[in-house]
Amino acid sequence: MSVRKGQARLRKLVNLLENLPNSNEDIEFLKSALKEIASGKDANIALRVKAKRGERKGEYSRKTKIQKAYAMTWIASAVLPEDQDGLGYSITKAVSQVKKLLPDLPAESSLIRNYNDYKKIGTELFGMQPE
Repeated sequence: MSVRKGQARLRKLVNLLENLPNSNEDIEFLKSALKEIASGKDANIALRVKAKRGERKGEYSRKTKIQKAYAMTWIASAVLPEDQDGLGYSITKAVSQVKKLLPDLPAESSLIRNYNDYKKIGTELFGMQPE
């Protein structure tokens, strides 16, 4: 498909969106973004998904972030003494076990450093944070 045909298709989609009843904020956002893209503006900018310097937006980085949050939670519970319903593991052993379960995580030394950083902050960072 040529660029012109693609732009025409986007304009056609905008017209379809404009004719929908009960137009809400999301549809307005899509209409304006598609108009800008059809006019030749960068799609990442029009859709407001352009990554900042050093920022990652791929599926791998999202998946790793979620797995890391689960890993930190598991490590925190694994290092608790057995009388506090933990496993009584050392940090090294806990990280080694979680790395076997989630091999896509960073290196064990990085996980230990991350866990120690979370402990120093003293806030509840182990839960899932909305993006």
